[in-house]
Amino acid sequence: MKKAFLFLLTFIITFTSFSQTTMEEYNYVIKGYKILKDAGLGDKKGYKMIDVDNTSSGERTAYLKKLLKITGKTRKIVAYLVIYQKQGDAEQYICVPSQNSSQWVSDSYWEILHKPKTDDSERLRLITFLLSRHLTW
Repeated sequence: MKKAFLFLLTFIITFTSFSQTTMEEYNYVIKGYKILKDAGLGDKKGYKMIDVDNTSSGERTAYLKKLLKITGKTRKIVAYLVIYQKQGDAEQYICVPSQNSSQWVSDSYWEILHKPKTDDSERLRLITFLLSRHLTW
């Protein structure tokens, strides 16, 4: 009985501690981060954007960053940012939310991946390659 209780308690703590990307965090990643960066203002209060990796393929480049939420001494990843750019085009900011996020956040992510562009195939291939280098098994 005691082992079952400890297992259940561990499961509940683990399940409830999963990060969730909020709408505010999602909007910060796709819009606010660039605004603050361009203005030289640093990160949003309570958050830190960390460089993870980058890759290039011909005229295309993709950067991967992670957004940490800082609460006291606790740092938790709440989203990833992919900055994609094809030479001569504007940068695209794509938020990769936690799988536990709201339906609105998940739908927004899905929609941005399928925005019709002539560069879709190459863009998705480069982003997938970049993300796949950081999957944990």
